[in-house]
Amino acid sequence: MVDKRRLSMRDRSSGDEFWHVSISPLGLWGVVAALLLLLAGILLLLMAYTSVLDILPGYRSYSQRIHDSLVESVMRVDSMERKIAVMLDYNDAVATIMNNNTPTLHSTVMTDTIRYDKSRILPTRADSLLRQAMEAEHGEYSLRSQRIGTETAVFSTPLAGSLGRRFDPSHGEYGVAILGLEDQESVAAIENGTVICISGEPGSREVAVQHANGYTSIYRNLSQTLVRKGQPVRSGEIIGNIDSERNDEGTATSRAMLEFELWREGTATDPEKYIQF
Repeated sequence: MVDKRRLSMRDRSSGDEFWHVSISPLGLWGVVAALLLLLAGILLLLMAYTSVLDILPGYRSYSQRIHDSLVESVMRVDSMERKIAVMLDYNDAVATIMNNNTPTLHSTVMTDTIRYDKSRILPTRADSLLRQAMEAEHGEYSLRSQRIGTETAVFSTPLAGSLGRRFDPSHGEYGVAILGLEDQESVAAIENGTVICISGEPGSREVAVQHANGYTSIYRNLSQTLVRKGQPVRSGEIIGNIDSERNDEGTATSRAMLEFELWREGTATDPEKYIQF
């Protein structure tokens, strides 16, 4: 297999040799294997970067694959719409039950003269148990529970940005520090309420706003206030501004910071429980 053989080409009439090569059987097999690998590489490149596969019989073209993907997406969206419709019907039925009414299935049929409601869902024992659980003073599903009224309160963000310091009463931090985004210097009320206090030195003002259910929001480090004591404010209304440090060209060199606190009935609470920063 390793002994070399002489492979030559000669002139048929004169017998003169004009080309030859010395190669062993093993080397010949190696050359064949290299050619096969080269052909396989070229074929893979053609399959990856050209549309040669689209002309092969039985192979799904790129457009057909895109069509199949779109059909699957449409079917998935349709399934989600049906699930959402079922959820909305369920919520409507719960609201109807809580209003001491009987839920109905609003499917209608046409007659020669009128359109009328065809089906009616009769109340069941499960309806009564659900109403009883939701009307109870306490419990996981109670609508009257104090936990529902306090923990699920949601307020808007006073300043678009990120937290630079978190709530930590053990270290005397009864609020959070909010670092405003670039060019974000306007501070807004987190909920409808009334301004009950404006204090502090010029350039470092403080505004307190009283809200419903015993909540009070406090905004510190304001460079300017735009409200007055006793003024009613709405959620998202601008109550003041904070300043960023700027260079001689007027470009901000640091982000503005707002000191924000949220109190309920005289007790400091963690604003992150009520506001999505």
